[in-house]
Amino acid sequence: MLILLAGGASPVLAQSSPDPIAADRRLRELEDQLRKSRTEHDEIKKKAREISEELGRIRSDMVAAARAAQESEELLSELESQLEELKVTEIDRAGALQRRASQMTGVLTALQRLAWRPTDALIAQPQSPADTVRSAILLRAAVPQIERSVQDLKGEIDMLGRLRADIHDQKARIGNTAIRLDGEHKRLKSLWERKSAIQFVALAETEASEARMRKLAGEAEDLRELLIRLEEERQRRLAEAAAKVAAEKAAREAEIAAQKAAREAEIAAQKAAREAEAAARRAEKERQEREMAAARAAREAEIRAQAEARAAELAAHKAVAAAEAAAREAAAARPQTMPSFGAAQGKMPFPARGTVVGRFGQPNEVGVISKGLTIGTRQGAQVIAPHDGQVAFSGPFRGYGLLLIIEHGEGYHTLLAGMARIDATVGQRLAAGEPVGVMGQDEARPALYVELRRQGQPVNPLPWLTAQKNKGSG
Repeated sequence: MLILLAGGASPVLAQSSPDPIAADRRLRELEDQLRKSRTEHDEIKKKAREISEELGRIRSDMVAAARAAQESEELLSELESQLEELKVTEIDRAGALQRRASQMTGVLTALQRLAWRPTDALIAQPQSPADTVRSAILLRAAVPQIERSVQDLKGEIDMLGRLRADIHDQKARIGNTAIRLDGEHKRLKSLWERKSAIQFVALAETEASEARMRKLAGEAEDLRELLIRLEEERQRRLAEAAAKVAAEKAAREAEIAAQKAAREAEIAAQKAAREAEAAARRAEKERQEREMAAARAAREAEIRAQAEARAAELAAHKAVAAAEAAAREAAAARPQTMPSFGAAQGKMPFPARGTVVGRFGQPNEVGVISKGLTIGTRQGAQVIAPHDGQVAFSGPFRGYGLLLIIEHGEGYHTLLAGMARIDATVGQRLAAGEPVGVMGQDEARPALYVELRRQGQPVNPLPWLTAQKNKGSG
């Protein structure tokens, strides 16, 4: 920069004596430009923080919505299972009722015949009168038992009615739960679209701000050089004026001292002369010190101007980095520490609600040993991140279909495969419980494959997951 000034590269700087008024006006314009630049940087940083806070709130809402969706999925599965059990019970009760009704038909028919036509019944019996009397006595004794059987049969009929009412209520609860689950899915979709829109706007504003900053930096380069040159000229003029004032003051003091010495004795005059010489030397020393101070001030002004320029550029870069981090869902204007993965053993939620149908270390249908576990889920089930982390891979991968890899730190990675849609991008930071995808709707029994790796080696993920109510075995 100093070489350019010395070489006279700029036509403005090449002028031997610039107009002070024009230079001062130019200086004020440059200072206004710098103040505006700093203000714009502050606004960009403030907006980046606001965007980060908004994305943080959306992330919390998405975690809550995903948790509610999974709870509704689990409740729906339980209600459907209970409904199947009620239907089986209904079939058993109805069969038993039918069998008991058939058993009583013959007995009731015989009793009715004896009651309506007892003489004919006795004549029609192909047995002795004693046997006929004995049969009548036995039938009379069977009447109380038949009456108790009738009461039991009535109780069975009432129980069957209550069972069918329970089935009707269970179907109503299933319908209400399905409606609530559909609402949670719609809410998740709305939150995802809102987050994507905010990220798009933030990225567009960041790129526009970065373009403006590059343009302003280019325009301010020549002005910055002019500011340095004008500051040097101003400091030099101030130093010369200060030295001139100091010299005049010293001369006046010397003249007064000389006149006073003249009025006094010759010795006093000599003493005054020596004091005048000492004062002259002090004045010269002060002038030199002022010149040195002026030079230091000029250099400090140049350093301050350069520091302000570097601070402005650094603030711009920091604002851009903050906005980009918000677009990638860094979700923090200041660095965040990732929770310890080792301390989460046995506390992490299942990535999806369902039944464990394949365990770690078991051979599959073709004899290959499984390196993870498989969870049978509902159609369209919600999938979440089991722990805080950062997306290392998201997309199709051979043999896995759609694959999501989450890095948790401490050498741990989670692999999730089998989803119909992934709602996470590479580089995105995830909070525990944050939705990352959904299972398929067209499959009869969707299955989510979960694999946990440490330092690249697969480990059993089941001990790391918290127990769930419907956890089964494969």
